[in-house]
Amino acid sequence: MSETNEQPSSPPRRLWSRFKILIRRIHLYSGLFLLPWVFLYGVTGAMFNHQGLFPSMAIQQIDQQVVADSAIKDFPTPAAFAQQVVDTLQQSAADAKITLAENHGAEFTNDVMFEVKEAGQQHVVYIDPIAQTAQVKTPPKNEEELQPLLSDIRNISLKPDPLDDARRSAAEIFSSVGIQSSDEPKPFAWTKLNFLADVDGELARVTYVLKDGHVDLTKHTGEDGMSPRNFLLRLHTSHGQPPHWNGRMFWSLAVDTMAIAMVCWGLTGLFMWWQLKRARILGTMVIACSLVTAAVMYFSIHDFYVATKL
Repeated sequence: MSETNEQPSSPPRRLWSRFKILIRRIHLYSGLFLLPWVFLYGVTGAMFNHQGLFPSMAIQQIDQQVVADSAIKDFPTPAAFAQQVVDTLQQSAADAKITLAENHGAEFTNDVMFEVKEAGQQHVVYIDPIAQTAQVKTPPKNEEELQPLLSDIRNISLKPDPLDDARRSAAEIFSSVGIQSSDEPKPFAWTKLNFLADVDGELARVTYVLKDGHVDLTKHTGEDGMSPRNFLLRLHTSHGQPPHWNGRMFWSLAVDTMAIAMVCWGLTGLFMWWQLKRARILGTMVIACSLVTAAVMYFSIHDFYVATKL
């Protein structure tokens, strides 16, 4: 009876096997850990795209015949509208020659929207000028509506104003990097100071805008002033890092982790796919289709933004 002696695998093969196992574990457990964020971005991304998904507002679809019989039937096409704008511009600028470009690409960027208020309730109508359809959306009144305090005070002037120190610091920093300007630095964006104060025995949330001294005081009830839907959408769009370690900073770190993980999922997924020799040809075709689709979308969206500057 003969015995078959199994030769131990060489160190490089063992390292390669361990590396492949490590890649699979990274792919698996990072996905499991970040599953809540995957669901959040997936669902809220769709909610941004479709206001009717998990709506917090009442949506009324308007009978198409009602829309067709309304004055929207006389609404011009994008090309005709563009020509009207060009003609009016030409009349206003007699010294210039203004004509509609041959490939003008006239398009509306959104539905035509109007709002009215009835008994304090907002109603918004969205009219599609191309398909000539419409719907009326009525957002709910926020159950967590903010209660203003000291509403007669809108702006205050601090003496001395800490913003002046920041302005002088900004001028010195600009000068240190060789940027010289005859104008003094102007505040950029909306840096705010948030804190709690006691107003006539009531806890108040105070927001002070450094840029212009605008101040808001609202009763502090521990509520955020947003509906659950709006809060989820706010999470989706939250970005940047505050100068303090707080919940928003930790959320920012989670967003960074999610961004790194998405890149890792793509790379580890490619690695694991390449190990399956039978799937290489089909996978290559899928990747090629993906690249072509992405390129078409890139250039079409680029052209849209070039035309609209949105």
